[in-house]
Amino acid sequence: MAVQSAELAKLASERAVAKEIKVLDTLTSYWLYPSDKSDAKTVVFIHGYRGNHRGLEAIAGALPDLNVIIPDLPGFGRSTEFVAEHSIENYSIWLSGFISALKLAKKPLLLGHSFGSIICAAFAADSTEIEGLILENPVSAPALEGPSGGLTKIARAFFGLSDKLPLETGLWLLKSWPMVRGMSIVMTKTRNPSLRKWVHAQHDANFSDFASRRVAIEGYRASISHNVGEYAPKFHVPVLAIIGSKDDITSVKQQEQMVNSISVPATMATLETGHLTHYEKPLEVAENIRHFASEVLG
Repeated sequence: MAVQSAELAKLASERAVAKEIKVLDTLTSYWLYPSDKSDAKTVVFIHGYRGNHRGLEAIAGALPDLNVIIPDLPGFGRSTEFVAEHSIENYSIWLSGFISALKLAKKPLLLGHSFGSIICAAFAADSTEIEGLILENPVSAPALEGPSGGLTKIARAFFGLSDKLPLETGLWLLKSWPMVRGMSIVMTKTRNPSLRKWVHAQHDANFSDFASRRVAIEGYRASISHNVGEYAPKFHVPVLAIIGSKDDITSVKQQEQMVNSISVPATMATLETGHLTHYEKPLEVAENIRHFASEVLG
């Protein structure tokens, strides 16, 4: 599986076409992973907090039959930051502008992972610009009510300290290897040593790829101030939730409660892993996306 995940990410990288577009006050970098089918549907992926487009490439590599588009969120990766606050509301407005600016012939599917799930949920609550919504490891309940509420309290204190320290010291703390590796160890559930090594390497390479301390602090505050459950009753399109049975952020019970609150058709697929389904189970995630795109949406 380790080689498989790495190989899928490599396949996606080789297929990627780098692009950029002005959305609001940001220059948004994004990557198109074109399908080998002329009539393929398009799915837009939105990555999680502190990540960039590379975190979702293994899934893109497993979906050669779909057109996949993955932007770097404003303030992360190669995309420039907002002048305004990096809030869920502003990311939702940006996402609407981004999808409109793509000028796609047909409405796309939209997938959000983790923090990205909150952004996509806020957008989907007020939008009819998409064909379907996929929530991968959605943050479906308040952060302090999740299985690792204690860790959330520690993280909140950590980010508070990073914000109060002098700029260079605060940045060093946010990007420090012990912090990044500690998070990676907690989140990674596989016992496969080579896969664990690859996941840690991915976090080392991409988890500190943000534009400024302001982006990191504001993004973290946004990630714990809202959750998918707030928006779920307002969804207008069919929904697929892909969750990990061992997720430290949101429990299976909380995910079920969120899905049950959706008034439009909604299904949930449970994978035997944690919060990192995009790294540990990309083939399974891709298969669920494919089934949703073909069997549910038609």
